[in-house]
Amino acid sequence: MKVNPTPREYGPKVGNTIPPFRLPDQFGRGQTLETISGSAGAVIAFVRSADW
Repeated sequence: MKVNPTPREYGPKVGNTIPPFRLPDQFGRGQTLETISGSAGAVIAFVRSADW
């Protein structure tokens, strides 16, 4: 196992289906992929925190 994988080696790949989720927005309301998707879809970005 690599000690420091590159971003392309972990996480969902472009085009993969993501599992269902429900996360709070900045107002505490639960959001899902369906509630945030517009007519052109949605972009989901995973950002690594400095606390990891």
